[in-house]
Amino acid sequence: MSEHEHVFATPGPAGLMVLAFYLGCLWPVATHMVPHDLIVILVPLGLAGAIVQTLAGVIELRNGAILPGNIMMAFSAFMWYGFGEHLLNALGLIKGSTAGVDGVVFMIMGLFMVGFTPCFFLKNTAATLFMIATDVFFVDAALFFLTGTPIFWTIAGWSLPFVIGFIMWQVIGDIVNTMYGRIIVPMGPPWAARKPGPASTIAK
Repeated sequence: MSEHEHVFATPGPAGLMVLAFYLGCLWPVATHMVPHDLIVILVPLGLAGAIVQTLAGVIELRNGAILPGNIMMAFSAFMWYGFGEHLLNALGLIKGSTAGVDGVVFMIMGLFMVGFTPCFFLKNTAATLFMIATDVFFVDAALFFLTGTPIFWTIAGWSLPFVIGFIMWQVIGDIVNTMYGRIIVPMGPPWAARKPGPASTIAK
């Protein structure tokens, strides 16, 4: 077996599915469709999601997939963060507001995601729209935590069904098209194409 041959199938769809589960809980809480107390459900979802995404990120990196591997690992860190913060809140161990810290962390993550978004232009429309919706969520959530301005949280909360929808499009397309060996679920064309240039020393 070549050292470059994939040892595992891509776990990317599983990592995205658990993210959709997590956001599927956050969305109704963030948009006030259900009582805020139900956010405690993010404790078990965060734990399960963090484990799956950590494993998915490691496998993607082992397969040489630098973009999805690193992003999946970053998402797993957010899952661990959400799991821990909501657990500590539920146990009454956090005193005072965490908004200032949350805002800075979310903004850092949001800026990373914005920076990586052009890479997804090379993939397909589903992946690109997922990243754009993700950018909207992280940046607006960060601005809400940092400023307390409600409109930012409204935008962040209602960006979540779009993130979830684009995840479903991407995951269903990836798996169904792979199983059939042809395009069954169209995922839209790439928004950009690579141009020939000097070879990079960084793994693709």
